[in-house]
Amino acid sequence: MQLTSIESLGSGGFGNVDLVEDENGVRYARKTFSVNQPLPETLVPNVRKRFVREAKLQSGISHRNIVPILHVFLDGDEPWYLMPVAESTLEKDIAQDKTLSGKYPAAISNIVAGLEELHGMEMFHRDLKPQNVLRFIDDATGEAYYAISDFGFVSLKDSRLSKLTLTGMAKGTDYYTAPEITKDLKNASAQSDIYSLGCILHDMLGTEDRVPCGEIREDGDFGALLLNCTRGKPDRRFKSVAAVRDVLLSIDVTLPAAQDAEAISLSEQLDSDEDLTAAALGQLAEFLEDHSASPDAQVLLRKMTIDRIRDGWTVSASDMKRIGIVFAEWSADNSFDFEYCDVLADRLVAFFDGADLHLKAECLRSLLSLGTSHNRWYVERRFTERCGPLMDEGLARRLAVEFRAGGEETCQQVSHLEFSIDASRSSFHPTLVKALDEICP
Repeated sequence: MQLTSIESLGSGGFGNVDLVEDENGVRYARKTFSVNQPLPETLVPNVRKRFVREAKLQSGISHRNIVPILHVFLDGDEPWYLMPVAESTLEKDIAQDKTLSGKYPAAISNIVAGLEELHGMEMFHRDLKPQNVLRFIDDATGEAYYAISDFGFVSLKDSRLSKLTLTGMAKGTDYYTAPEITKDLKNASAQSDIYSLGCILHDMLGTEDRVPCGEIREDGDFGALLLNCTRGKPDRRFKSVAAVRDVLLSIDVTLPAAQDAEAISLSEQLDSDEDLTAAALGQLAEFLEDHSASPDAQVLLRKMTIDRIRDGWTVSASDMKRIGIVFAEWSADNSFDFEYCDVLADRLVAFFDGADLHLKAECLRSLLSLGTSHNRWYVERRFTERCGPLMDEGLARRLAVEFRAGGEETCQQVSHLEFSIDASRSSFHPTLVKALDEICP
């Protein structure tokens, strides 16, 4: 491959990025290893080794929200690799409009999706910041989306680069780095990436200056979200990036507050940091059952975060089953913003994980309806991955009853599923396959 350099696109601590063109006129972004900061000569081979490892790891990942590596040349003193050319970076986009014209939830959801892929493989980004989040255009739809790149030595599990921490990171000056990372790179975890994500959220939603490596404490709708992303102790931060997305997309400043006195009290309890008691869960279940179609119920259902659901199962399983039924029906029968569909899917799975057969079936029915009605691939996959041959036989029989009750609507939903995510009903549990064969000739 013959490459001609067009212009410089930027540089970092250990790499330069240039716009290049091949002999066919196709353009790429080429990242070349380069030590652009003070570093003991004895550490250069180790840093180069990590650059090569990063390239190999990233090239092995195929995910829409992780920048793909298209070609690598990893030999010699200046290894390099090629990536697609981005339209822009999140840093530039925020500089022009900090909330991205109100579309910040979609951008954060893109980042979370990429981080979920990494964290699921026990990989951590370590250097997440707006400069490392790139905007691309989907060729099929013309829609913009973001993908993460420039990992900070992903999957590093040894401590041999602790000296690099002192030379490669300016302790106390990095605006997005978790405090534990400035001490030693081997302290990286999902929570260190969550800290960085909180700093990006602050760029978009914050109202005050922040102190590098410190906790973000602000009033307002997003104050609790920002604080729980950036707690000084990692174990006090959100447990997962999905939980961050869950809370972010639950904050709807346009949604009216609860009006009924009982609903106001329940809303305040759901917003607090206190654990819900069995009495509170019983009161919530009764209110939702009696007022399931009311605006107040919608307010309360939106406050049922993943953490609230998981904690609720340990407090009162019987009341959580009642709440779960209302939640599943609400999720299946209403329209939502696309990004919020992913949040609902994660919550339905949290209900599913603690449920009896009846609620499990309701959650699956809701995932199928929500995913196909909104054409949301993430939701549809959450459904299909729970309906395979290893599915509990009793649950399969119970869901088959729901399939038959749905009749033609079920057939349309499953057909949509097969088209949108290239699934096959033949991969379902045999009991579900039989039911579909009977009702969908």
